[in-house]
Amino acid sequence: MTGILIEMTGELGRDWSLPLLPAGATIFDALPFDALVLDALAPAVGNGVITLRDAGQEGVVVVRDGVMSESVWVADGARATGDAALKQIRLAEGAAVSACRLSDDLMGLIGPLIRGEPCYGDLRLEWVVWPKLLSDLRERAGTFVVELTTPMGRAVTVVEKGRQTATFAESQPALGGSDLVDALAAGGVGSIRVLVDRDGRSATPSGSSWVAAPKVTAPGNGDPQRGYASHHLNRPSALDDDPNATLTALFGSRRDGVVAYPQTNADRSESRESTPVESMLPELKLLVRNRLQRSSASVEEVVDVAATDRQSVEWLADRVRAMTVRGFLHSTLDQLADDMILLTRRQPD
Repeated sequence: MTGILIEMTGELGRDWSLPLLPAGATIFDALPFDALVLDALAPAVGNGVITLRDAGQEGVVVVRDGVMSESVWVADGARATGDAALKQIRLAEGAAVSACRLSDDLMGLIGPLIRGEPCYGDLRLEWVVWPKLLSDLRERAGTFVVELTTPMGRAVTVVEKGRQTATFAESQPALGGSDLVDALAAGGVGSIRVLVDRDGRSATPSGSSWVAAPKVTAPGNGDPQRGYASHHLNRPSALDDDPNATLTALFGSRRDGVVAYPQTNADRSESRESTPVESMLPELKLLVRNRLQRSSASVEEVVDVAATDRQSVEWLADRVRAMTVRGFLHSTLDQLADDMILLTRRQPD
């Protein structure tokens, strides 16, 4: 999977442009792109963001545990994500690049900030009653990023599950109270943009973002004891040979008590019924090796377990989507899962 490209009409900077991002510990600011080696930079960042700007184009690469885990590129009225964005970023020879490290609290906010889709593109502060707008968003399900731009500066507040979970501003990039954005709104002049993160993963800073899980027992041919491996509620970072990767794939990932995975491009309702993994074991393992090369071991292990336990290819594809492999974007594992589903359609009756 090479990411998605979403066409938009209208002026870049009003809808799909990146919102204000929190500032952490600056590594460098506005260096020319051609003076840097992007792949070598990620390990130096550790956890943080690399941002790029070039006239009407901009992008961000999220680095988790020294690995580039998410990327977004906005240019010419379109937004690219994943591998497609990274490809455009590598071609941005005229861009100015900045990099900073972020605390765990700030890293927890990055996902909704860069994934958010326009909900309200350009509200005027003069048109709304600010407290009532926030109250309305607090009553809705989902995570909302509210960006306020005024003559006195910019600020962002995140609304999730009935409360404002985080606020930061240009004047105070560290997390602060809701008064940061309320003070700007009190001026009565400015614009408001509201983004919604439809992915539904928590943006709550730190503390509650890690879940200690009950002990997991391996599934047998009978009813398995279901449990959850320890994991981060945000999109998993790409950790090489993550000791929990296989467990997470086998037992699913917990998101507010509900196991949920992105919809596959190959609609599951159209795939043939419950194709057993064991009937396609060689083909599936070859598919994994071709896609992941030398990093395929953890995924092959899940394929073997699925075959032993007589699971279906559809079950296996869902588990693959929950895995993490160092050096690969999550979109690559999504595509691998899609290819597994498609492989069942090519089998003779």
